[in-house]
Amino acid sequence: MYLFMFLSAVVGMQLMNAGVLLIFGYPSIYSKYLEGFHTKNPEKWYDVMFNVIFWIFISVAYYSYRKVSSKYGFIKTKIYYGLGMIGSFLFITAIIFPILERIIT
Repeated sequence: MYLFMFLSAVVGMQLMNAGVLLIFGYPSIYSKYLEGFHTKNPEKWYDVMFNVIFWIFISVAYYSYRKVSSKYGFIKTKIYYGLGMIGSFLFITAIIFPILERIIT
């Protein structure tokens, strides 16, 4: 039960970050804000904690958008990333969550 709730929160945060990145693009104030969570060489415990938060809740949306925006132009980036968001949402809600629900219950 708690695993399902945690994975739902992770997927929700990734899709929310992907949606905001889709609106604002890269580079933008929001992408710089997300980039600020990641520390290259963490020295303190709180830097390590924010790296864990970054990798769990932000990294997939952020790095995939950076890769797509560096490869394609503005319009193609919006189209491809938007279609990717819709496809991943449908894949997760139609396939992954029902499998997890059967495993948990």
